[in-house]
Amino acid sequence: MASRTLVIFGIFVSVLLVAILAIVLSLLLTNPAQAQPVGGASSARHVTVIGHGEVKGVPDTAYVQIGVETEANTTQAALAQNNTQAEAIIARLKELGVAEKDIQTSSFDISATYDNAGRQVVGYRVSNMVSVTIRDLDQAGTLLDQVVQVGANRVYGIRFGVADPTELLTQARDQAVADARVRAGQLAQSSGNNLGDILVITESIGSMPFPVQQGRGFAEDAMASVPIQTGEQSFSAQVQVTFELR
Repeated sequence: MASRTLVIFGIFVSVLLVAILAIVLSLLLTNPAQAQPVGGASSARHVTVIGHGEVKGVPDTAYVQIGVETEANTTQAALAQNNTQAEAIIARLKELGVAEKDIQTSSFDISATYDNAGRQVVGYRVSNMVSVTIRDLDQAGTLLDQVVQVGANRVYGIRFGVADPTELLTQARDQAVADARVRAGQLAQSSGNNLGDILVITESIGSMPFPVQQGRGFAEDAMASVPIQTGEQSFSAQVQVTFELR
């Protein structure tokens, strides 16, 4: 009799547990409030805007391609002449205070030259170019004059930049966030709401500003004086900001 009572009690407890589990599952499935998105940005009333910021800075660094191109009847003669002029150029750059780390070979080429019919080889051309970083812009014009005097006959596309744009980019980001706040405030006011806290903020990462190159390659006799104008360089930032609406 006691054994039968225990069996009946066990069955009763099992049925009761199943019923409780069914009720709990039913409550979870019918109550969406149990699964709120993190941060509440997708469920709360909000407004999302894009903010822009831009600041200008004066370049403090110049980048230029400097080199020499020589021609002769044989590769050995063209190469020997080119090496002599290239070594003189590099030596003069160092004399003018350009650090060795700021002088880097960018291209070296040996090619044949042909007659007017394009069939007969009449000689050989050797070209050697170096990329030069000029950190003292006050002497940039003098530097270009000097390298031409020792044999440079190819100077290409000087461009300017800011060596460390961190502070300028910080200012641009501050402007972008302020611009986003103004835009969001206008939208909130127009819709009869008040602007709340920032829920989400994302910076749009783009390419760094790349200054437009100035000028083209020129020959030795084209260099009498080199006036250098650095102008200004723009740095911009863009952010996407989501604000709460109250």
